[in-house]
Amino acid sequence: LPRRWPHAAKAHGRQSTTLMWGNQHGQLDALCGFARSRANVLLEFKTKSRNVAYFQRAEIPPNVVLSWSLNAPVIIRDEEHFTATLEQRLDAARQVADLGIKVAFHFHPLVHFQGWEADYSQVARQMMDRFTPEEVVFVSFGTMTFIKPVLKAIRERAWTSKVTQMELVPGAKGKLSYPAPVKRALFGHLYQVLEPWHARVFFYLCMERADLWHATFGRAYDSNESFAADLARHVRAKLTGTTAAVGHGV
Repeated sequence: LPRRWPHAAKAHGRQSTTLMWGNQHGQLDALCGFARSRANVLLEFKTKSRNVAYFQRAEIPPNVVLSWSLNAPVIIRDEEHFTATLEQRLDAARQVADLGIKVAFHFHPLVHFQGWEADYSQVARQMMDRFTPEEVVFVSFGTMTFIKPVLKAIRERAWTSKVTQMELVPGAKGKLSYPAPVKRALFGHLYQVLEPWHARVFFYLCMERADLWHATFGRAYDSNESFAADLARHVRAKLTGTTAAVGHGV
């Protein structure tokens, strides 16, 4: 967590369905109340849902950001069961952005499949067509990453999924993920497509090594603390309507 404003708090569930259940049991009231009473906190609701009814009728503090995980339609259809479609996610984000609520997007998990270049390019262009950089606080990239018990559970429960067929190698902290060349291709291609936003939106990689940051952005931060400070600076600028030079790193 950043040590200086704004502290970052992510309110998301196991399947990124923060908004799926709406304000049941007053949970959104409580979370927004928390953000309202702590102006130095950035509260991010990360979701794959289209349920934004609460945010259309409630008074939302300015330090609340709604973010959506985006993916290629074929991956949403075949792997992200019971979640909103890509179009529904973008529609929901557009609805809250029209109310002045800041949004963010996560291209995560990126999946390496036949035709991924064209499909992810189209997703990125749809996002840029529907939003301005001033409405978007940040964009992140990440790939499929598993711990062994999760893969074991998928196999044992015979869930309909092709993730067990993917080429996975050991990574940080024993997690399984794509080989580095695959990640470089995914991140590099998508970042190139998003070139019109490079100077106006903060981009970062989710839990990736510094060499992948260098390959994608041409630079990396020397510590998590320096990354957190730069992210905080950029978020503050977006939320207050001031300007900040965009940096990228980890």
